[in-house]
Amino acid sequence: MDKLYHLKGMHDLPEPYWQPLMAVQEKLRAFFSLHRYKLLDTPILEPTELFLRKSGGEIAARMYSFVDPGGNHVSLRPEYTSSVLRSYIESDSPSPFPNRIQYAGPVFRYDSDDDSYRQYTQAGVELLGAAGPGADAEILSLSYASLANLGISDNTIELSDVGVLLQLLHQLGLSERSILFILGSIGELKSGQTGLEGVLEQARTLRLVGIKDEDGDLAARIRDMPEEEARNLLHGMIQWAEVGSLGQREPYGIVERLLTKFKGADDPGNLEKAINLVSSLAGVRGSPKGSIDAARKIIRSSGLDSSALDILEETVGLIDGAIVPADSLVLDFGLARDIAYYTGIIFEIKHPSLPYSIAGGGRCDTLARALGSMVDIPVLGFAFTVELLQDILTSQESPTGVDASRPSSALVMPSNGRYQEALKLAQKLRTEGRSVEMDVCDMSLEAAISYAGRSGIGEVIQMAEDGTAISHPVLADAGQRPKAG
Repeated sequence: MDKLYHLKGMHDLPEPYWQPLMAVQEKLRAFFSLHRYKLLDTPILEPTELFLRKSGGEIAARMYSFVDPGGNHVSLRPEYTSSVLRSYIESDSPSPFPNRIQYAGPVFRYDSDDDSYRQYTQAGVELLGAAGPGADAEILSLSYASLANLGISDNTIELSDVGVLLQLLHQLGLSERSILFILGSIGELKSGQTGLEGVLEQARTLRLVGIKDEDGDLAARIRDMPEEEARNLLHGMIQWAEVGSLGQREPYGIVERLLTKFKGADDPGNLEKAINLVSSLAGVRGSPKGSIDAARKIIRSSGLDSSALDILEETVGLIDGAIVPADSLVLDFGLARDIAYYTGIIFEIKHPSLPYSIAGGGRCDTLARALGSMVDIPVLGFAFTVELLQDILTSQESPTGVDASRPSSALVMPSNGRYQEALKLAQKLRTEGRSVEMDVCDMSLEAAISYAGRSGIGEVIQMAEDGTAISHPVLADAGQRPKAG
Protein backbone atom coordinates (compact mmCIF):
# COMPACT_ATOMS: atom_id res chain seq x y z
CA MET A 1 0.00 0.00 0.00
CA ASP A 2 1.27 3.51 -0.85
CA LYS A 3 2.58 5.65 1.97
CA LEU A 4 0.24 8.49 3.03
CA TYR A 5 1.56 12.02 3.52
CA HIS A 6 0.23 15.10 5.27
CA LEU A 7 -1.60 17.72 3.20
CA LYS A 8 0.48 20.58 1.85
CA GLY A 9 0.35 23.56 4.13
CA MET A 10 -0.62 21.39 7.14
CA HIS A 11 2.21 20.51 9.51
CA ASP A 12 3.01 18.11 12.32
CA LEU A 13 4.55 20.11 15.16
CA PRO A 14 7.15 18.24 17.22
CA GLU A 15 7.56 19.42 20.77
CA PRO A 16 10.79 21.43 20.21
CA TYR A 17 8.79 23.65 17.85
CA TRP A 18 5.35 23.38 19.46
CA GLN A 19 6.47 24.30 22.97
CA PRO A 20 7.95 27.74 22.17
CA LEU A 21 4.99 28.40 19.87
CA MET A 22 2.65 27.86 22.81
CA ALA A 23 4.89 30.06 24.95
CA VAL A 24 4.45 32.93 22.49
CA GLN A 25 0.70 32.35 22.46
CA GLU A 26 0.55 32.31 26.26
CA LYS A 27 2.59 35.50 26.55
CA LEU A 28 0.20 37.25 24.16
CA ARG A 29 -2.78 35.97 26.18
CA ALA A 30 -1.33 37.31 29.42
CA PHE A 31 -0.55 40.70 27.86
CA PHE A 32 -4.03 41.03 26.36
CA SER A 33 -5.46 40.13 29.78
CA LEU A 34 -3.58 43.05 31.35
CA HIS A 35 -5.64 45.26 29.04
CA ARG A 36 -8.89 43.57 30.19
CA TYR A 37 -9.48 41.47 27.08
CA LYS A 38 -11.40 38.33 28.08
CA LEU A 39 -10.67 35.01 26.41
CA LEU A 40 -13.30 33.48 24.10
CA ASP A 41 -12.96 30.10 22.37
CA THR A 42 -15.19 29.63 19.31
CA PRO A 43 -15.81 26.46 17.24
CA ILE A 44 -13.36 25.59 14.48
CA LEU A 45 -16.33 24.57 12.31
CA GLU A 46 -18.99 27.18 11.54
CA PRO A 47 -21.84 27.63 9.02
CA THR A 48 -20.33 28.63 5.68
CA GLU A 49 -22.77 31.53 5.38
CA LEU A 50 -21.24 33.15 8.47
CA PHE A 51 -18.10 33.94 6.49
CA LEU A 52 -19.86 34.76 3.20
CA ARG A 53 -22.34 37.37 4.43
CA LYS A 54 -19.81 40.22 4.26
CA SER A 55 -16.33 38.84 3.65
CA GLY A 56 -16.18 39.10 -0.15
CA GLY A 57 -15.20 36.71 -2.90
CA GLU A 58 -11.45 36.65 -2.32
CA ILE A 59 -11.62 34.92 1.05
CA ALA A 60 -14.55 32.75 -0.10
CA ALA A 61 -12.29 31.22 -2.75
CA ARG A 62 -9.77 30.25 -0.06
CA MET A 63 -12.13 28.62 2.43
CA TYR A 64 -12.24 24.92 3.27
CA SER A 65 -15.97 24.24 2.88
CA PHE A 66 -18.03 21.06 2.65
CA VAL A 67 -21.43 19.55 3.40
CA ASP A 68 -21.52 17.62 6.67
CA PRO A 69 -23.40 14.30 7.13
CA GLY A 70 -26.47 16.25 8.26
CA GLY A 71 -26.60 18.20 5.00
CA ASN A 72 -25.31 21.45 6.50
CA HIS A 73 -22.95 23.70 4.55
CA VAL A 74 -20.01 24.24 6.90
CA SER A 75 -16.48 25.68 6.76
CA LEU A 76 -13.29 25.57 8.76
CA ARG A 77 -12.95 29.10 10.09
CA PRO A 78 -10.74 31.32 7.90
CA GLU A 79 -10.73 34.14 10.48
CA TYR A 80 -12.12 34.94 13.94
CA THR A 81 -14.00 38.25 13.70
CA SER A 82 -17.22 36.79 12.27
CA SER A 83 -17.24 34.01 14.89
CA VAL A 84 -16.70 36.49 17.74
CA LEU A 85 -19.59 38.65 16.54
CA ARG A 86 -21.82 35.63 15.95
CA SER A 87 -21.18 34.56 19.55
CA TYR A 88 -22.03 38.01 20.89
CA ILE A 89 -25.22 38.36 18.83
CA GLU A 90 -26.31 34.83 19.79
CA SER A 91 -25.74 35.35 23.53
CA ASP A 92 -28.81 35.60 25.76
CA SER A 93 -26.97 37.93 28.15
CA PRO A 94 -24.23 39.74 26.26
CA SER A 95 -21.61 41.70 28.19
CA PRO A 96 -22.00 45.49 28.35
CA PHE A 97 -20.15 47.73 25.93
CA PRO A 98 -17.34 48.26 25.44
CA ASN A 99 -16.72 44.53 25.33
CA ARG A 100 -13.09 43.42 24.99
CA ILE A 101 -12.50 39.90 23.66
CA GLN A 102 -9.32 37.96 22.89
CA TYR A 103 -8.90 34.64 21.09
CA ALA A 104 -6.25 32.20 19.88
CA GLY A 105 -6.39 29.08 17.76
CA PRO A 106 -6.03 27.56 14.31
CA VAL A 107 -7.51 29.11 11.16
CA PHE A 108 -7.58 27.64 7.67
CA ARG A 109 -7.07 29.33 4.29
CA TYR A 110 -6.12 27.66 1.05
CA ASP A 111 -3.09 29.10 -0.75
CA SER A 112 -1.73 27.94 -4.09
CA ASP A 113 1.84 28.52 -2.86
CA ASP A 114 3.10 25.08 -1.81
CA ASP A 115 5.43 26.58 0.82
CA SER A 116 2.70 28.54 2.61
CA TYR A 117 0.81 27.65 5.77
CA ARG A 118 -2.80 26.66 5.09
CA GLN A 119 -3.43 25.93 8.75
CA TYR A 120 -1.88 28.45 11.10
CA THR A 121 -2.47 30.03 14.50
CA GLN A 122 -4.10 33.40 14.98
CA ALA A 123 -3.99 35.27 18.28
CA GLY A 124 -5.82 38.56 18.47
CA VAL A 125 -8.45 40.81 19.98
CA GLU A 126 -11.78 42.42 19.12
CA LEU A 127 -13.11 45.61 20.73
CA LEU A 128 -16.92 45.68 20.47
CA GLY A 129 -19.19 48.67 21.02
CA ALA A 130 -16.61 51.46 20.80
CA ALA A 131 -16.35 53.99 17.96
CA GLY A 132 -14.10 56.98 17.42
CA PRO A 133 -10.40 57.83 17.56
CA GLY A 134 -9.88 56.65 21.15
CA ALA A 135 -10.92 53.10 20.33
CA ASP A 136 -8.88 53.08 17.12
CA ALA A 137 -5.84 54.33 19.02
CA GLU A 138 -6.24 51.60 21.68
CA ILE A 139 -6.17 48.83 19.07
CA LEU A 140 -3.22 50.28 17.17
CA SER A 141 -1.26 50.85 20.38
CA LEU A 142 -2.03 47.39 21.74
CA SER A 143 -0.88 45.70 18.54
CA TYR A 144 2.47 47.52 18.63
CA ALA A 145 2.98 47.15 22.40
CA SER A 146 2.26 43.40 22.21
CA LEU A 147 5.26 42.93 19.93
CA ALA A 148 7.48 45.00 22.18
CA ASN A 149 6.40 42.82 25.11
CA LEU A 150 7.52 39.74 23.15
CA GLY A 151 10.89 41.35 22.44
CA ILE A 152 10.19 41.92 18.73
CA SER A 153 11.31 45.38 17.64
CA ASP A 154 11.79 47.43 14.45
CA ASN A 155 8.16 46.89 13.43
CA THR A 156 6.21 49.19 11.11
CA ILE A 157 2.46 49.82 11.16
CA GLU A 158 1.08 50.53 7.68
CA LEU A 159 -2.26 52.30 8.13
CA SER A 160 -5.13 53.43 5.92
CA ASP A 161 -8.81 54.25 6.37
CA VAL A 162 -11.55 52.71 4.22
CA GLY A 163 -13.98 55.11 5.90
CA VAL A 164 -12.31 58.05 4.17
CA LEU A 165 -12.82 56.46 0.73
CA LEU A 166 -16.40 55.46 1.55
CA GLN A 167 -17.31 59.04 2.50
CA LEU A 168 -15.73 60.45 -0.66
CA LEU A 169 -17.45 57.95 -2.95
CA HIS A 170 -20.80 58.65 -1.31
CA GLN A 171 -20.21 62.37 -1.88
CA LEU A 172 -20.06 61.54 -5.59
CA GLY A 173 -23.42 59.75 -5.34
CA LEU A 174 -22.17 56.35 -6.51
CA SER A 175 -24.17 53.15 -6.15
CA GLU A 176 -23.08 50.51 -3.66
CA ARG A 177 -22.16 48.25 -6.56
CA SER A 178 -19.71 50.81 -7.96
CA ILE A 179 -18.31 51.61 -4.51
CA LEU A 180 -17.53 47.94 -3.86
CA PHE A 181 -15.97 47.66 -7.31
CA ILE A 182 -13.66 50.64 -6.72
CA LEU A 183 -12.62 49.52 -3.22
CA GLY A 184 -11.87 46.06 -4.60
CA SER A 185 -9.67 47.63 -7.29
CA ILE A 186 -7.35 49.62 -5.00
CA GLY A 187 -4.48 47.20 -5.55
CA GLU A 188 -4.67 47.75 -9.30
CA LEU A 189 -5.16 51.51 -8.99
CA LYS A 190 -2.02 51.72 -6.86
CA SER A 191 0.06 50.49 -9.81
CA GLY A 192 -0.31 53.77 -11.71
CA GLN A 193 -1.59 54.66 -15.18
CA THR A 194 -1.71 51.08 -16.45
CA GLY A 195 -3.79 49.99 -13.50
CA LEU A 196 -6.06 53.03 -13.88
CA GLU A 197 -6.77 52.27 -17.53
CA GLY A 198 -7.46 48.63 -16.70
CA VAL A 199 -9.96 49.52 -13.96
CA LEU A 200 -11.78 51.98 -16.23
CA GLU A 201 -12.09 49.27 -18.87
CA GLN A 202 -13.41 46.80 -16.28
CA ALA A 203 -16.03 49.35 -15.21
CA ARG A 204 -17.25 49.60 -18.80
CA THR A 205 -17.25 45.82 -19.18
CA LEU A 206 -19.32 45.43 -15.99
CA ARG A 207 -21.76 48.09 -17.27
CA LEU A 208 -21.17 50.36 -14.30
CA VAL A 209 -21.16 53.45 -16.53
CA GLY A 210 -24.61 53.66 -18.05
CA ILE A 211 -26.82 51.84 -20.53
CA LYS A 212 -25.38 51.34 -23.99
CA ASP A 213 -27.45 51.73 -27.16
CA GLU A 214 -27.25 48.04 -27.96
CA ASP A 215 -29.18 47.24 -24.78
CA GLY A 216 -32.27 48.30 -26.70
CA ASP A 217 -35.38 50.36 -26.15
CA LEU A 218 -36.72 48.23 -23.29
CA ALA A 219 -33.60 48.83 -21.18
CA ALA A 220 -33.78 52.57 -21.78
CA ARG A 221 -37.47 52.63 -20.80
CA ILE A 222 -36.82 50.65 -17.59
CA ARG A 223 -33.97 52.98 -16.71
CA ASP A 224 -36.31 56.00 -16.87
CA MET A 225 -39.15 54.39 -14.88
CA PRO A 226 -39.69 54.84 -11.13
CA GLU A 227 -38.01 51.89 -9.41
CA GLU A 228 -41.18 50.27 -8.04
CA GLU A 229 -42.92 50.55 -11.42
CA ALA A 230 -39.91 48.97 -13.14
CA ARG A 231 -39.85 46.18 -10.56
CA ASN A 232 -43.53 45.38 -11.12
CA LEU A 233 -43.04 45.37 -14.90
CA LEU A 234 -40.13 42.93 -14.76
CA HIS A 235 -41.93 40.68 -12.30
CA GLY A 236 -44.98 40.55 -14.55
CA MET A 237 -42.86 39.74 -17.59
CA ILE A 238 -41.20 36.83 -15.77
CA GLN A 239 -44.56 35.44 -14.65
CA TRP A 240 -45.99 35.86 -18.15
CA ALA A 241 -43.02 34.03 -19.66
CA GLU A 242 -43.43 31.26 -17.03
CA VAL A 243 -39.70 31.26 -16.39
CA GLY A 244 -39.06 27.77 -15.11
CA SER A 245 -35.79 27.14 -16.81
CA LEU A 246 -33.62 29.58 -14.85
CA GLY A 247 -32.26 27.01 -12.43
CA GLN A 248 -32.73 27.51 -8.70
CA ARG A 249 -33.10 31.31 -8.79
CA GLU A 250 -36.38 32.68 -7.45
CA PRO A 251 -38.28 35.28 -9.57
CA TYR A 252 -37.55 37.94 -6.92
CA GLY A 253 -33.81 37.40 -7.26
CA ILE A 254 -34.02 37.55 -11.05
CA VAL A 255 -35.94 40.84 -10.91
CA GLU A 256 -33.44 42.46 -8.55
CA ARG A 257 -30.53 41.37 -10.72
CA LEU A 258 -32.16 42.87 -13.82
CA LEU A 259 -32.91 46.10 -11.95
CA THR A 260 -29.27 46.35 -10.95
CA LYS A 261 -28.27 45.89 -14.57
CA PHE A 262 -30.71 48.44 -16.00
CA LYS A 263 -30.98 51.04 -13.24
CA GLY A 264 -27.84 50.52 -11.12
CA ALA A 265 -25.45 52.11 -13.58
CA ASP A 266 -23.76 55.31 -12.45
CA ASP A 267 -23.19 58.55 -14.26
CA PRO A 268 -20.09 57.95 -16.43
CA GLY A 269 -18.54 61.27 -15.44
CA ASN A 270 -18.94 60.68 -11.70
CA LEU A 271 -17.67 57.12 -11.89
CA GLU A 272 -14.59 58.10 -13.87
CA LYS A 273 -13.95 60.99 -11.48
CA ALA A 274 -14.20 58.60 -8.52
CA ILE A 275 -11.81 56.09 -10.06
CA ASN A 276 -9.28 58.82 -10.87
CA LEU A 277 -9.60 60.23 -7.33
CA VAL A 278 -9.01 56.86 -5.65
CA SER A 279 -6.13 56.17 -8.03
CA SER A 280 -4.45 59.45 -6.98
CA LEU A 281 -5.03 58.72 -3.28
CA ALA A 282 -3.73 55.16 -3.64
CA GLY A 283 -0.34 56.58 -4.56
CA VAL A 284 -0.06 58.54 -1.28
CA ARG A 285 2.29 56.87 1.19
CA GLY A 286 4.63 58.23 3.83
CA SER A 287 4.73 59.97 7.21
CA PRO A 288 1.31 60.58 8.81
CA LYS A 289 1.38 64.37 8.57
CA GLY A 290 2.80 64.51 5.06
CA SER A 291 0.37 61.86 3.79
CA ILE A 292 -2.71 63.52 5.29
CA ASP A 293 -1.66 66.90 3.86
CA ALA A 294 -1.16 65.33 0.42
CA ALA A 295 -4.51 63.55 0.62
CA ARG A 296 -6.32 66.77 1.58
CA LYS A 297 -4.81 68.52 -1.42
CA ILE A 298 -5.96 65.74 -3.79
CA ILE A 299 -9.49 65.69 -2.34
CA ARG A 300 -9.91 69.48 -2.47
CA SER A 301 -8.63 69.60 -6.05
CA SER A 302 -11.50 67.24 -6.90
CA GLY A 303 -14.00 69.68 -5.40
CA LEU A 304 -14.89 67.40 -2.49
CA ASP A 305 -15.02 67.95 1.28
CA SER A 306 -11.79 66.74 2.93
CA SER A 307 -13.31 66.53 6.43
CA ALA A 308 -13.42 62.75 5.88
CA LEU A 309 -9.76 62.81 6.97
CA ASP A 310 -10.45 64.45 10.35
CA ILE A 311 -11.04 61.27 12.38
CA LEU A 312 -7.99 59.57 10.89
CA GLU A 313 -5.88 62.63 11.66
CA GLU A 314 -7.09 62.64 15.26
CA THR A 315 -6.39 58.91 15.65
CA VAL A 316 -2.86 59.32 14.33
CA GLY A 317 -2.31 62.25 16.68
CA LEU A 318 -3.19 60.08 19.70
CA ILE A 319 -0.55 57.42 19.00
CA ASP A 320 2.13 59.06 16.84
CA GLY A 321 5.33 59.34 18.89
CA ALA A 322 3.68 57.97 22.06
CA ILE A 323 3.21 54.19 22.11
CA VAL A 324 4.13 53.96 18.43
CA PRO A 325 7.38 55.76 17.49
CA ALA A 326 6.95 58.38 14.78
CA ASP A 327 9.16 56.52 12.31
CA SER A 328 7.24 53.26 12.85
CA LEU A 329 3.89 54.56 11.56
CA VAL A 330 3.28 54.85 7.80
CA LEU A 331 0.09 56.04 6.15
CA ASP A 332 -0.58 54.16 2.93
CA PHE A 333 -3.85 55.05 1.18
CA GLY A 334 -3.18 52.26 -1.29
CA LEU A 335 -3.31 49.57 1.40
CA ALA A 336 -5.79 46.87 0.40
CA ARG A 337 -6.77 44.01 2.69
CA ASP A 338 -8.44 40.86 1.39
CA ILE A 339 -11.68 40.99 3.40
CA ALA A 340 -14.49 43.24 2.15
CA TYR A 341 -16.21 44.07 5.46
CA TYR A 342 -13.91 46.90 6.60
CA THR A 343 -15.51 50.32 7.10
CA GLY A 344 -12.83 52.34 8.92
CA ILE A 345 -9.14 52.05 9.70
CA ILE A 346 -7.25 49.10 8.28
CA PHE A 347 -3.64 48.26 9.07
CA GLU A 348 -0.88 45.72 8.72
CA ILE A 349 2.31 45.26 10.73
CA LYS A 350 5.57 44.47 8.97
CA HIS A 351 8.92 43.25 10.31
CA PRO A 352 12.13 43.78 8.29
CA SER A 353 13.00 40.07 8.39
CA LEU A 354 9.86 39.02 6.47
CA PRO A 355 8.40 40.08 3.11
CA TYR A 356 4.79 39.84 4.31
CA SER A 357 2.78 41.17 7.23
CA ILE A 358 2.86 39.50 10.65
CA ALA A 359 -0.45 41.04 11.76
CA GLY A 360 -3.44 42.83 10.33
CA GLY A 361 -6.77 44.25 11.32
CA GLY A 362 -9.22 47.09 11.12
CA ARG A 363 -12.73 48.38 11.79
CA CYS A 364 -15.90 46.67 10.47
CA ASP A 365 -18.93 48.48 11.89
CA THR A 366 -21.53 47.02 9.48
CA LEU A 367 -20.62 43.36 9.93
CA ALA A 368 -22.88 42.74 12.94
CA ARG A 369 -26.05 43.73 11.08
CA ALA A 370 -25.02 41.51 8.15
CA LEU A 371 -24.77 38.62 10.62
CA GLY A 372 -28.29 39.18 11.97
CA SER A 373 -27.96 41.89 14.60
CA MET A 374 -30.88 44.32 14.79
CA VAL A 375 -28.43 47.19 15.22
CA ASP A 376 -24.96 48.06 14.03
CA ILE A 377 -22.19 47.23 16.51
CA PRO A 378 -18.88 49.09 16.21
CA VAL A 379 -16.13 46.46 15.98
CA LEU A 380 -12.40 46.66 15.44
CA GLY A 381 -9.48 44.39 16.18
CA PHE A 382 -6.37 42.68 14.90
CA ALA A 383 -4.74 39.26 14.74
CA PHE A 384 -1.14 38.03 14.79
CA THR A 385 0.08 34.99 12.89
CA VAL A 386 1.80 33.26 15.81
CA GLU A 387 4.05 31.06 13.65
CA LEU A 388 5.59 34.17 12.08
CA LEU A 389 6.24 35.69 15.50
CA GLN A 390 7.99 32.49 16.56
CA ASP A 391 10.09 32.55 13.38
CA ILE A 392 11.25 36.09 14.20
CA LEU A 393 12.06 35.22 17.80
CA THR A 394 14.00 32.14 16.71
CA SER A 395 16.04 34.16 14.22
CA GLN A 396 16.89 36.72 16.94
CA GLU A 397 18.34 34.10 19.32
CA SER A 398 22.11 33.48 19.32
CA PRO A 399 23.09 29.79 19.47
CA THR A 400 25.10 29.01 22.59
CA GLY A 401 26.13 25.38 22.06
CA VAL A 402 24.67 24.36 25.42
CA ASP A 403 21.08 25.28 26.17
CA ALA A 404 20.97 26.56 29.74
CA SER A 405 17.37 25.42 30.12
CA ARG A 406 18.06 21.83 29.13
CA PRO A 407 18.99 20.42 32.59
CA SER A 408 15.28 20.78 33.48
CA SER A 409 14.82 17.53 31.51
CA ALA A 410 16.56 14.25 32.30
CA LEU A 411 16.88 10.62 31.27
CA VAL A 412 17.34 8.27 34.26
CA MET A 413 19.17 4.99 33.58
CA PRO A 414 18.23 2.18 36.01
CA SER A 415 21.40 0.23 35.24
CA ASN A 416 23.05 -2.34 37.48
CA GLY A 417 19.68 -3.61 38.72
CA ARG A 418 18.91 -0.36 40.47
CA TYR A 419 15.41 0.05 38.99
CA GLN A 420 13.58 0.96 42.20
CA GLU A 421 16.20 3.55 43.17
CA ALA A 422 16.04 5.00 39.64
CA LEU A 423 12.22 5.13 39.74
CA LYS A 424 12.25 6.93 43.11
CA LEU A 425 14.80 9.43 41.78
CA ALA A 426 12.67 10.08 38.69
CA GLN A 427 9.58 10.67 40.85
CA LYS A 428 11.51 13.05 43.12
CA LEU A 429 12.79 15.07 40.15
CA ARG A 430 9.27 15.32 38.73
CA THR A 431 7.95 16.72 42.02
CA GLU A 432 10.64 19.41 41.66
CA GLY A 433 9.16 20.37 38.29
CA ARG A 434 11.59 18.58 35.99
CA SER A 435 10.51 16.43 33.03
CA VAL A 436 12.02 12.97 33.32
CA GLU A 437 12.15 9.85 31.16
CA MET A 438 13.07 6.40 32.36
CA ASP A 439 15.34 4.27 30.17
CA VAL A 440 13.17 1.29 29.22
CA CYS A 441 15.51 -0.09 26.52
CA ASP A 442 18.57 -1.02 28.62
CA MET A 443 20.73 1.44 26.66
CA SER A 444 24.45 1.80 27.09
CA LEU A 445 25.65 5.14 28.44
CA GLU A 446 26.87 6.13 24.98
CA ALA A 447 23.53 5.25 23.39
CA ALA A 448 21.62 7.02 26.17
CA ILE A 449 23.60 10.26 25.68
CA SER A 450 23.08 10.08 21.92
CA TYR A 451 19.34 9.49 22.38
CA ALA A 452 19.09 12.37 24.89
CA GLY A 453 20.84 14.76 22.49
CA ARG A 454 18.47 13.88 19.66
CA SER A 455 15.43 14.10 21.94
CA GLY A 456 16.14 17.47 23.54
CA ILE A 457 16.98 16.01 26.96
CA GLY A 458 19.56 18.00 28.88
CA GLU A 459 20.96 15.41 31.29
CA VAL A 460 21.47 11.65 31.58
CA ILE A 461 21.49 10.37 35.17
CA GLN A 462 23.06 6.95 35.66
CA MET A 463 22.61 4.93 38.84
CA ALA A 464 25.98 3.67 40.16
CA GLU A 465 26.42 0.25 41.82
CA ASP A 466 26.41 1.88 45.26
CA GLY A 467 23.07 3.60 44.48
CA THR A 468 24.46 7.07 43.90
CA ALA A 469 23.37 9.09 40.87
CA ILE A 470 25.99 10.15 38.32
CA SER A 471 25.06 13.10 36.09
CA HIS A 472 26.10 13.37 32.44
CA PRO A 473 25.22 16.79 30.84
CA VAL A 474 24.11 16.56 27.22
CA LEU A 475 25.02 19.08 24.53
CA ALA A 476 22.06 20.71 22.80
CA ASP A 477 20.77 19.27 19.55
CA ALA A 478 17.88 21.63 18.80
CA GLY A 479 14.81 20.27 17.04
CA GLN A 480 14.17 21.48 13.53
CA ARG A 481 11.21 23.61 12.51
CA PRO A 482 8.71 21.68 10.37
CA LYS A 483 8.88 22.51 6.67
CA ALA A 484 6.10 22.69 4.15
CA GLY A 485 5.78 19.81 1.77
